[in-house]
Amino acid sequence: MTQQALTRWFQDRAEPKLAPRRVPTPRVALCLSGGEGRVTLRAWTRRGYRALDEPDDPRARAGRVAFACALPSCVDLASAGARWWKKKRARNPEFQTQAIAALKETERRLRALGAPYVILTPGSPTIRKLWKAPSAIISPHHYSGYLPEDFEHPSHGHVVPNQDRYHKKTYVFAGNGLVLPRRKPRPPVWKFKRSKKTGKTVKVSPVLAKRKHRAARRLAPLGFMEALAQLHARQL
Repeated sequence: MTQQALTRWFQDRAEPKLAPRRVPTPRVALCLSGGEGRVTLRAWTRRGYRALDEPDDPRARAGRVAFACALPSCVDLASAGARWWKKKRARNPEFQTQAIAALKETERRLRALGAPYVILTPGSPTIRKLWKAPSAIISPHHYSGYLPEDFEHPSHGHVVPNQDRYHKKTYVFAGNGLVLPRRKPRPPVWKFKRSKKTGKTVKVSPVLAKRKHRAARRLAPLGFMEALAQLHARQL
């Protein structure tokens, strides 16, 4: 039998090649936020994803999530809560160490999902000192250009200016290959109030102007979330 015939004989009896198995595209975007998840992930649901707002351990969903984010409470670390730290430290000297441990645990949980993720916290020097430097420092108005000019916040439109045009220093901790979008800034809107200490008029971010707006201070910057979706989401 010639070499050519032998080659054909082995080829004819070779096992048929199986088509590569298609891995289904994850269709879930997940937020650890404690209530604002569906608003935070609106850029993803508009693209066909299912939004989940889970306060519990999400690691059971590993491999089934396309994107994840967290907006942990940082009242024990943010400068806005500094006036109460002395009393808190008297009751529990480890209160800030425990708060940092909770942040680290949140990061471990999101990292275990395998999906690109962001953790958004206040831009607090305490977080940087006790944990680590952020991947980026942003403000909502840096990404206002991703939203329509007449965009009104769906849950806090009475506080948040249209197009998310407000200033709030925010730390971004990114992981699992998340790419940070380029900025499209718009000028922030300010409120003006008289300082009780100096009597001078100072400009203040609308979400920081009154204590009763503390829920608005925990909101995700929706222009930033839209920019992330444009980079990382598929149209399903």
